Amino acid sequence: MSIANIPPGGPLRTLTALAVLALTIAACGAPAAPPTTVAPPTDEIAPSIPPTAEISSATQPPGETDEADLAVASQMANLLYDLEAVREYYEDGTTSMALVAPDTSSASWTPAGVTKLAASADRPFVPIVNVPTEFLEPLPASGAIAAPAGACPAAANPSVTFQTVGGTTVTPQVLEGKGLRTIPMEMVALAQSDPGSLVATMDSLVPARDPRLASASGWNQLLWEPLQELQTPAASLMDYQLWNASPAIEEQISALYLQRLKADGAPSIVLDAFNASQKSGWYANAAPEPEDALAHMDIEAVMTGSVAGTVHEARDFSIPGAGKVPIFGPQTGEGTVTWDHPSLGPLTFEVSILLDQFDEQGRAIGGTVIGVDSQNGYEVRFVFKPDGTKEGILTRAGEEVGLMTMTTDAERFENYIDMQTDQTLPLPEE
Repeated sequence: MSIANIPPGGPLRTLTALAVLALTIAACGAPAAPPTTVAPPTDEIAPSIPPTAEISSATQPPGETDEADLAVASQMANLLYDLEAVREYYEDGTTSMALVAPDTSSASWTPAGVTKLAASADRPFVPIVNVPTEFLEPLPASGAIAAPAGACPAAANPSVTFQTVGGTTVTPQVLEGKGLRTIPMEMVALAQSDPGSLVATMDSLVPARDPRLASASGWNQLLWEPLQELQTPAASLMDYQLWNASPAIEEQISALYLQRLKADGAPSIVLDAFNASQKSGWYANAAPEPEDALAHMDIEAVMTGSVAGTVHEARDFSIPGAGKVPIFGPQTGEGTVTWDHPSLGPLTFEVSILLDQFDEQGRAIGGTVIGVDSQNGYEVRFVFKPDGTKEGILTRAGEEVGLMTMTTDAERFENYIDMQTDQTLPLPEE
Protein backbone atom coordinates (compact mmCIF):
# COMPACT_ATOMS: atom_id res chain seq x y z
CA MET A 1 0.00 0.00 0.00
CA SER A 2 1.36 3.44 -0.81
CA ILE A 3 1.33 6.63 1.18
CA ALA A 4 1.53 8.66 -1.98
CA ASN A 5 -2.12 9.57 -1.61
CA ILE A 6 -1.14 12.16 0.91
CA PRO A 7 -1.85 15.60 -0.60
CA PRO A 8 1.16 17.77 -1.26
CA GLY A 9 0.59 20.26 1.10
CA GLY A 10 -1.31 22.75 2.56
CA PRO A 11 1.77 22.95 4.36
CA LEU A 12 3.85 26.27 1.56
CA ARG A 13 3.31 27.82 5.30
CA THR A 14 6.52 29.78 6.07
CA LEU A 15 6.26 33.29 4.92
CA THR A 16 8.34 32.48 2.02
CA ALA A 17 9.38 34.41 -0.72
CA LEU A 18 7.97 37.65 -0.82
CA ALA A 19 9.80 37.66 -3.93
CA VAL A 20 9.84 34.02 -3.79
CA LEU A 21 6.98 34.10 -5.92
CA ALA A 22 6.66 37.70 -6.66
CA LEU A 23 3.82 37.75 -9.07
CA THR A 24 4.52 34.28 -10.22
CA ILE A 25 2.85 32.09 -7.67
CA ALA A 26 -0.77 31.88 -8.56
CA ALA A 27 -1.84 30.30 -5.30
CA CYS A 28 -0.46 27.37 -3.37
CA GLY A 29 -3.00 24.66 -2.86
CA ALA A 30 -3.02 24.05 0.88
CA PRO A 31 -4.77 21.36 2.89
CA ALA A 32 -7.01 22.19 5.80
CA ALA A 33 -4.72 23.88 8.26
CA PRO A 34 -4.06 22.05 11.53
CA PRO A 35 -4.12 24.11 14.74
CA THR A 36 -1.09 26.32 15.18
CA THR A 37 0.75 27.30 18.35
CA VAL A 38 2.82 30.44 18.26
CA ALA A 39 5.43 31.89 20.54
CA PRO A 40 4.91 35.24 22.26
CA PRO A 41 5.96 38.34 20.26
CA THR A 42 9.60 39.28 20.42
CA ASP A 43 11.55 42.49 20.15
CA GLU A 44 13.26 41.28 16.98
CA ILE A 45 13.59 44.11 14.46
CA ALA A 46 13.24 43.83 10.72
CA PRO A 47 16.16 44.82 8.47
CA SER A 48 16.59 48.58 8.28
CA ILE A 49 15.00 50.28 5.28
CA PRO A 50 15.53 53.98 4.48
CA PRO A 51 12.46 56.13 5.21
CA THR A 52 10.61 57.41 2.20
CA ALA A 53 11.42 60.98 3.13
CA GLU A 54 15.04 60.33 2.18
CA ILE A 55 14.18 58.66 -1.12
CA SER A 56 14.53 60.49 -4.40
CA SER A 57 11.55 60.47 -6.73
CA ALA A 58 11.53 60.36 -10.49
CA THR A 59 9.19 62.87 -12.11
CA GLN A 60 6.29 61.71 -14.24
CA PRO A 61 3.27 63.54 -15.65
CA PRO A 62 0.24 63.33 -13.29
CA GLY A 63 -1.67 60.81 -15.37
CA GLU A 64 1.31 58.50 -15.66
CA THR A 65 2.08 58.92 -11.96
CA ASP A 66 -1.44 57.87 -10.93
CA GLU A 67 -1.26 54.85 -13.22
CA ALA A 68 2.17 53.93 -11.89
CA ASP A 69 0.96 54.20 -8.27
CA LEU A 70 -1.90 51.84 -8.98
CA ALA A 71 0.44 49.42 -10.79
CA VAL A 72 2.89 49.37 -7.87
CA ALA A 73 0.09 48.87 -5.35
CA SER A 74 -1.38 46.05 -7.44
CA GLN A 75 1.95 44.30 -7.90
CA MET A 76 2.81 44.41 -4.22
CA ALA A 77 -0.69 43.39 -3.10
CA ASN A 78 -0.55 40.35 -5.36
CA LEU A 79 2.94 39.65 -4.07
CA LEU A 80 1.69 39.70 -0.48
CA TYR A 81 -1.10 37.29 -1.40
CA ASP A 82 1.45 34.89 -2.85
CA LEU A 83 3.72 35.38 0.14
CA GLU A 84 1.02 34.36 2.58
CA ALA A 85 0.19 31.28 0.51
CA VAL A 86 3.84 30.24 0.72
CA ARG A 87 3.99 30.80 4.47
CA GLU A 88 0.87 28.72 4.96
CA TYR A 89 2.28 25.89 2.85
CA TYR A 90 5.43 25.48 4.92
CA GLU A 91 3.78 26.13 8.27
CA ASP A 92 0.99 23.67 7.56
CA GLY A 93 3.45 21.10 6.23
CA THR A 94 5.69 21.34 9.29
CA THR A 95 2.67 21.13 11.58
CA SER A 96 1.29 18.06 9.79
CA MET A 97 4.69 16.38 10.02
CA ALA A 98 4.92 17.11 13.75
CA LEU A 99 1.44 15.69 14.37
CA VAL A 100 2.39 12.25 13.01
CA ALA A 101 2.16 9.84 15.96
CA PRO A 102 0.52 6.50 16.87
CA ASP A 103 -3.27 6.58 16.72
CA THR A 104 -3.97 5.39 20.25
CA SER A 105 -7.69 6.01 19.77
CA SER A 106 -8.04 3.22 17.20
CA ALA A 107 -7.90 0.32 19.69
CA SER A 108 -5.18 -1.24 17.59
CA TRP A 109 -4.59 -4.22 19.85
CA THR A 110 -7.68 -5.76 21.32
CA PRO A 111 -7.56 -9.08 23.21
CA ALA A 112 -6.53 -11.93 20.95
CA GLY A 113 -9.96 -13.55 21.01
CA VAL A 114 -11.84 -10.34 20.20
CA THR A 115 -12.43 -9.24 16.61
CA LYS A 116 -11.11 -5.76 15.87
CA LEU A 117 -13.46 -3.09 14.64
CA ALA A 118 -13.31 -2.89 10.86
CA ALA A 119 -12.96 0.89 10.90
CA SER A 120 -10.05 0.60 13.28
CA ALA A 121 -8.28 -2.11 11.31
CA ASP A 122 -8.62 -0.15 8.09
CA ARG A 123 -6.72 2.81 9.51
CA PRO A 124 -2.95 3.06 9.76
CA PHE A 125 -1.53 2.86 13.24
CA VAL A 126 0.63 5.94 12.53
CA PRO A 127 -1.45 8.14 10.20
CA ILE A 128 0.56 10.42 7.90
CA VAL A 129 -1.90 13.10 6.82
CA ASN A 130 -1.36 16.28 4.79
CA VAL A 131 2.43 16.02 4.98
CA PRO A 132 3.98 17.47 1.79
CA THR A 133 5.15 14.68 -0.49
CA GLU A 134 8.64 16.16 -0.67
CA PHE A 135 8.97 15.70 3.12
CA LEU A 136 8.38 11.97 2.60
CA GLU A 137 10.96 11.49 -0.15
CA PRO A 138 14.74 11.04 0.23
CA LEU A 139 16.50 14.28 1.07
CA PRO A 140 18.51 16.00 -1.70
CA ALA A 141 22.26 16.09 -1.17
CA SER A 142 22.18 19.71 0.00
CA GLY A 143 19.20 19.18 2.27
CA ALA A 144 17.30 21.89 0.36
CA ILE A 145 13.85 20.42 -0.30
CA ALA A 146 12.26 21.90 -3.42
CA ALA A 147 8.50 22.26 -3.72
CA PRO A 148 7.23 19.72 -6.26
CA ALA A 149 5.84 20.77 -9.61
CA GLY A 150 2.24 21.84 -9.23
CA ALA A 151 2.39 22.48 -5.48
CA CYS A 152 2.80 26.16 -6.25
CA PRO A 153 2.41 27.05 -9.96
CA ALA A 154 5.09 29.70 -10.23
CA ALA A 155 8.07 30.60 -12.37
CA ALA A 156 10.32 30.29 -9.34
CA ASN A 157 12.51 27.74 -7.61
CA PRO A 158 11.66 27.77 -3.87
CA SER A 159 13.30 25.38 -1.48
CA VAL A 160 13.52 24.91 2.28
CA THR A 161 16.19 23.51 4.56
CA PHE A 162 15.70 22.50 8.18
CA GLN A 163 18.15 22.99 11.01
CA THR A 164 18.33 21.37 14.44
CA VAL A 165 18.61 22.86 17.91
CA GLY A 166 22.33 22.26 17.59
CA GLY A 167 22.48 24.26 14.35
CA THR A 168 23.04 21.31 12.01
CA THR A 169 21.33 21.32 8.61
CA VAL A 170 19.51 18.04 8.03
CA THR A 171 21.11 16.38 4.99
CA PRO A 172 21.65 12.81 3.77
CA GLN A 173 25.25 13.09 4.95
CA VAL A 174 24.06 13.89 8.49
CA LEU A 175 21.68 10.93 8.50
CA GLU A 176 24.40 8.65 7.20
CA GLY A 177 26.94 10.01 9.66
CA LYS A 178 24.63 9.21 12.55
CA GLY A 179 23.95 5.78 11.06
CA LEU A 180 20.23 6.29 11.62
CA ARG A 181 17.96 3.32 11.03
CA THR A 182 14.23 3.21 11.75
CA ILE A 183 11.21 1.01 11.17
CA PRO A 184 10.17 1.78 7.55
CA MET A 185 7.70 4.63 7.31
CA GLU A 186 5.62 2.61 4.85
CA MET A 187 5.19 -0.09 7.49
CA VAL A 188 3.70 2.18 10.12
CA ALA A 189 1.53 3.99 7.55
CA LEU A 190 -0.18 0.85 6.27
CA ALA A 191 -3.70 -0.01 7.40
CA GLN A 192 -3.50 -2.22 10.47
CA SER A 193 -5.32 -5.02 8.64
CA ASP A 194 -2.54 -5.17 6.04
CA PRO A 195 -0.21 -8.18 6.64
CA GLY A 196 2.80 -5.91 6.24
CA SER A 197 1.71 -3.32 8.80
CA LEU A 198 3.47 -2.83 12.13
CA VAL A 199 0.48 -4.09 14.11
CA ALA A 200 0.07 -7.22 11.99
CA THR A 201 3.81 -7.90 12.11
CA MET A 202 3.93 -7.68 15.89
CA ASP A 203 0.92 -9.99 16.09
CA SER A 204 2.66 -12.54 13.90
CA LEU A 205 5.90 -12.48 15.89
CA VAL A 206 4.43 -13.50 19.25
CA PRO A 207 2.97 -17.02 19.39
CA ALA A 208 0.23 -17.52 21.97
CA ARG A 209 1.16 -19.41 25.14
CA ASP A 210 4.82 -19.72 24.18
CA PRO A 211 6.78 -20.56 27.35
CA ARG A 212 9.50 -18.09 26.35
CA LEU A 213 7.07 -15.27 27.15
CA ALA A 214 7.70 -15.94 30.84
CA SER A 215 11.16 -14.33 30.60
CA ALA A 216 12.46 -10.94 29.48
CA SER A 217 14.97 -12.62 27.18
CA GLY A 218 12.10 -14.53 25.57
CA TRP A 219 10.29 -11.28 24.74
CA ASN A 220 13.51 -9.86 23.34
CA GLN A 221 14.03 -12.95 21.20
CA LEU A 222 10.46 -13.20 19.96
CA LEU A 223 9.49 -9.54 19.49
CA TRP A 224 11.98 -6.76 19.97
CA GLU A 225 15.02 -8.21 18.23
CA PRO A 226 13.06 -9.28 15.11
CA LEU A 227 11.62 -5.75 14.93
CA GLN A 228 15.11 -4.29 15.11
CA GLU A 229 16.07 -6.38 12.09
CA LEU A 230 13.33 -4.63 10.08
CA GLN A 231 14.96 -1.21 10.50
CA THR A 232 16.13 0.53 7.32
CA PRO A 233 18.34 3.62 6.83
CA ALA A 234 16.54 6.91 7.48
CA ALA A 235 16.35 8.92 4.25
CA SER A 236 13.63 11.59 4.41
CA LEU A 237 12.78 14.55 6.59
CA MET A 238 9.78 12.56 7.85
CA ASP A 239 12.10 9.69 8.79
CA TYR A 240 14.23 12.16 10.74
CA GLN A 241 11.25 13.60 12.61
CA LEU A 242 9.92 10.12 13.44
CA TRP A 243 13.38 9.26 14.77
CA ASN A 244 13.15 12.31 17.04
CA ALA A 245 9.76 11.04 18.18
CA SER A 246 10.88 7.41 18.49
CA PRO A 247 11.18 7.25 22.33
CA ALA A 248 7.57 8.40 22.65
CA ILE A 249 6.43 6.05 19.88
CA GLU A 250 8.13 3.07 21.54
CA GLU A 251 6.63 3.98 24.90
CA GLN A 252 3.12 4.35 23.46
CA ILE A 253 3.26 1.06 21.58
CA SER A 254 4.67 -0.93 24.48
CA ALA A 255 1.97 0.52 26.75
CA LEU A 256 -0.73 -0.54 24.29
CA TYR A 257 0.76 -4.02 24.02
CA LEU A 258 0.88 -4.36 27.81
CA GLN A 259 -2.76 -3.28 27.95
CA ARG A 260 -3.60 -6.03 25.49
CA LEU A 261 -1.74 -8.65 27.54
CA LYS A 262 -3.70 -7.66 30.63
CA ALA A 263 -6.98 -7.79 28.71
CA ASP A 264 -6.00 -11.26 27.49
CA GLY A 265 -5.60 -12.39 31.07
CA ALA A 266 -1.86 -12.97 30.83
CA PRO A 267 -0.38 -14.25 34.14
CA SER A 268 1.74 -11.92 36.22
CA ILE A 269 4.94 -13.77 35.30
CA VAL A 270 4.34 -12.88 31.63
CA LEU A 271 3.50 -9.27 32.47
CA ASP A 272 6.60 -8.93 34.62
CA ALA A 273 8.75 -10.46 31.89
CA PHE A 274 7.32 -8.05 29.31
CA ASN A 275 8.00 -5.05 31.56
CA ALA A 276 11.58 -6.23 32.11
CA SER A 277 12.26 -6.75 28.39
CA GLN A 278 14.09 -4.37 26.04
CA LYS A 279 11.10 -2.24 24.97
CA SER A 280 13.28 0.58 23.58
CA GLY A 281 15.65 0.63 20.65
CA TRP A 282 13.43 -1.43 18.36
CA TYR A 283 11.86 1.45 16.41
CA ALA A 284 15.15 3.30 15.93
CA ASN A 285 18.68 2.09 16.45
CA ALA A 286 19.74 5.12 18.49
CA ALA A 287 18.00 7.53 20.83
CA PRO A 288 17.88 11.21 19.80
CA GLU A 289 19.52 13.91 21.90
CA PRO A 290 17.88 17.29 22.65
CA GLU A 291 20.16 19.04 20.16
CA ASP A 292 18.88 16.75 17.38
CA ALA A 293 15.35 18.21 17.46
CA LEU A 294 14.15 20.21 14.45
CA ALA A 295 14.12 23.91 15.36
CA HIS A 296 14.53 26.19 12.35
CA MET A 297 13.64 26.51 8.67
CA ASP A 298 15.41 28.57 6.00
CA ILE A 299 13.63 29.28 2.72
CA GLU A 300 15.34 30.46 -0.42
CA ALA A 301 13.31 31.50 -3.43
CA VAL A 302 15.10 32.15 -6.71
CA MET A 303 12.64 33.64 -9.20
CA THR A 304 12.91 32.72 -12.84
CA GLY A 305 9.86 34.38 -14.45
CA SER A 306 8.92 38.00 -15.16
CA VAL A 307 10.00 38.91 -11.63
CA ALA A 308 13.68 38.38 -10.89
CA GLY A 309 15.43 38.15 -7.56
CA THR A 310 15.97 36.01 -4.48
CA VAL A 311 14.31 36.18 -1.09
CA HIS A 312 15.66 34.49 2.03
CA GLU A 313 13.29 33.87 4.92
CA ALA A 314 13.71 32.20 8.28
CA ARG A 315 11.55 30.94 11.13
CA ASP A 316 12.29 29.23 14.41
CA PHE A 317 9.96 26.61 15.83
CA SER A 318 9.90 23.83 18.39
CA ILE A 319 8.02 20.54 18.52
CA PRO A 320 7.10 19.87 22.16
CA GLY A 321 6.59 16.13 21.68
CA ALA A 322 5.40 13.35 19.39
CA GLY A 323 2.05 14.28 17.92
CA LYS A 324 2.20 17.81 19.35
CA VAL A 325 1.51 21.05 17.49
CA PRO A 326 4.73 23.02 16.86
CA ILE A 327 5.32 26.36 18.53
CA PHE A 328 6.37 28.85 15.86
CA GLY A 329 8.42 31.98 16.41
CA PRO A 330 8.50 35.18 14.35
CA GLN A 331 8.79 35.07 10.57
CA THR A 332 11.63 37.17 9.23
CA GLY A 333 13.04 37.69 5.77
CA GLU A 334 14.70 39.99 3.30
CA GLY A 335 15.45 40.07 -0.38
CA THR A 336 15.37 42.02 -3.63
CA VAL A 337 12.77 41.74 -6.37
CA THR A 338 12.61 43.52 -9.71
CA TRP A 339 10.20 43.89 -12.60
CA ASP A 340 9.68 46.28 -15.53
CA HIS A 341 6.99 48.95 -15.65
CA PRO A 342 5.93 50.33 -19.06
CA SER A 343 6.60 53.99 -18.16
CA LEU A 344 8.94 53.84 -15.15
CA GLY A 345 11.18 51.12 -16.48
CA PRO A 346 12.83 48.71 -14.02
CA LEU A 347 11.45 48.76 -10.48
CA THR A 348 13.64 47.28 -7.77
CA PHE A 349 12.17 46.70 -4.35
CA GLU A 350 14.15 45.84 -1.24
CA VAL A 351 11.84 43.69 0.83
CA SER A 352 11.86 43.11 4.58
CA ILE A 353 9.53 40.86 6.57
CA LEU A 354 8.83 40.75 10.28
CA LEU A 355 5.68 38.99 11.44
CA ASP A 356 5.80 38.34 15.17
CA GLN A 357 2.25 37.60 16.27
CA PHE A 358 -0.11 34.86 15.03
CA ASP A 359 -3.54 33.64 16.06
CA GLU A 360 -4.61 30.05 16.70
CA GLN A 361 -5.31 29.53 13.00
CA GLY A 362 -1.77 30.60 12.12
CA ARG A 363 -2.82 33.94 10.65
CA ALA A 364 -0.41 36.81 11.14
CA ILE A 365 -1.94 39.45 13.43
CA GLY A 366 1.14 41.53 14.12
CA GLY A 367 4.07 42.78 12.10
CA THR A 368 4.87 44.30 8.73
CA VAL A 369 5.95 43.45 5.22
CA ILE A 370 7.74 46.38 3.59
CA GLY A 371 9.01 46.99 0.08
CA VAL A 372 11.11 50.03 -0.88
CA ASP A 373 12.17 51.20 -4.36
CA SER A 374 14.58 54.03 -3.56
CA GLN A 375 15.22 54.88 -7.22
CA ASN A 376 11.59 55.71 -7.91
CA GLY A 377 10.71 56.93 -4.42
CA TYR A 378 8.22 54.20 -3.51
CA GLU A 379 7.52 52.46 -0.24
CA VAL A 380 4.74 49.92 0.27
CA ARG A 381 4.05 49.00 3.89
CA PHE A 382 1.64 46.21 4.78
CA VAL A 383 0.56 46.21 8.43
CA PHE A 384 -0.96 43.12 10.08
CA LYS A 385 -3.36 44.18 12.84
CA PRO A 386 -4.43 42.38 16.05
CA ASP A 387 -8.04 42.08 14.87
CA GLY A 388 -6.96 40.11 11.81
CA THR A 389 -7.35 42.94 9.32
CA LYS A 390 -4.55 44.26 7.12
CA GLU A 391 -3.70 47.67 5.79
CA GLY A 392 -1.45 48.61 2.88
CA ILE A 393 -0.02 52.11 2.60
CA LEU A 394 1.68 53.33 -0.59
CA THR A 395 4.10 56.23 -0.15
CA ARG A 396 5.77 58.14 -2.96
CA ALA A 397 8.57 60.65 -2.21
CA GLY A 398 7.54 60.72 1.46
CA GLU A 399 3.85 61.38 0.77
CA GLU A 400 1.09 58.84 1.35
CA VAL A 401 -0.68 58.50 -1.99
CA GLY A 402 -2.58 55.20 -1.77
CA LEU A 403 -4.39 53.01 0.73
CA MET A 404 -5.53 49.39 0.71
CA THR A 405 -7.57 47.63 3.41
CA MET A 406 -8.50 43.99 3.94
CA THR A 407 -11.12 42.56 6.28
CA THR A 408 -10.45 39.58 8.54
CA ASP A 409 -12.16 37.03 6.32
CA ALA A 410 -10.90 38.33 2.96
CA GLU A 411 -8.21 36.43 1.08
CA ARG A 412 -6.58 39.42 -0.61
CA PHE A 413 -6.66 43.16 -1.16
CA GLU A 414 -9.23 44.01 -3.82
CA ASN A 415 -9.47 47.83 -3.91
CA TYR A 416 -7.05 50.75 -4.02
CA ILE A 417 -7.95 54.21 -2.73
CA ASP A 418 -6.15 57.11 -4.44
CA MET A 419 -5.65 59.40 -1.46
CA GLN A 420 -5.16 62.45 -3.69
CA THR A 421 -8.47 62.09 -5.54
CA ASP A 422 -10.35 59.89 -3.02
CA GLN A 423 -11.12 57.59 -5.94
CA THR A 424 -11.52 53.85 -5.31
CA LEU A 425 -10.15 51.58 -8.01
CA PRO A 426 -10.17 47.78 -8.29
CA LEU A 427 -6.83 46.04 -7.96
CA PRO A 428 -6.27 43.69 -10.89
CA GLU A 429 -5.32 40.12 -9.98
CA GLU A 430 -2.26 38.62 -11.59
